[in-house]
Amino acid sequence: MSVQKALEGRFSCRKFAETPLPRTVINDLLKTVQKTASWCNTQPWSIDVISGESLKRLSDSLIQSASRGDVPNPDFDFPEQYSGVFRERRKVCGLQLYDSVGIQKGEVEKTKEQSLENFNFFSAPHALFISTPKELGLYGALDCGLYISSFMLLAQDLGINTIAQAAVASYPDVIRQHVQIDINRYLLCGISFGYGEESHPVNKYRTERESIENVAVFYD
Repeated sequence: MSVQKALEGRFSCRKFAETPLPRTVINDLLKTVQKTASWCNTQPWSIDVISGESLKRLSDSLIQSASRGDVPNPDFDFPEQYSGVFRERRKVCGLQLYDSVGIQKGEVEKTKEQSLENFNFFSAPHALFISTPKELGLYGALDCGLYISSFMLLAQDLGINTIAQAAVASYPDVIRQHVQIDINRYLLCGISFGYGEESHPVNKYRTERESIENVAVFYD
């Protein structure tokens, strides 16, 4: 598969089959993603992969925290607000999600249940967490962003579905109870991955992309 086809085919999978990936497949995937470019070849990312019963226990803990309404305390501050076109794009994305699973405006309980699916890792058999050293700051996070993109595109190339999840970084203290992420590293996000349930309606909608005229300026 070309990079172009991987980009065109990738989507945020929100319903996975329970079928686990062979460890050799995961190892080969990570080995290739390790070729991702980074600032001065620092390769600041650290990857923790969690599966099976360990993932189930972590999921239970996260769901408990979110259900109680525990205040999120991410290592990296979430956006202060979404305004203008950013707010509109986010709104449309949310409406598409709710429409795909039949949630109507005002159905608060169903909306909460769908939100908790983030902490169930959308039933994925595997999840990974990516972290970066505090001392590398913004540029360490930038390099990890490149890694995340490489991971999702290569996974797509291999027929593996993914979804990058900032939501699971809401409770880094909970995650550190299950995964040994050093306190001197910032947790950026998680990625759930596995084989998606193609027939599920939540995996059928696609978000739009802005036209080049609205995001690029050319100088001759």
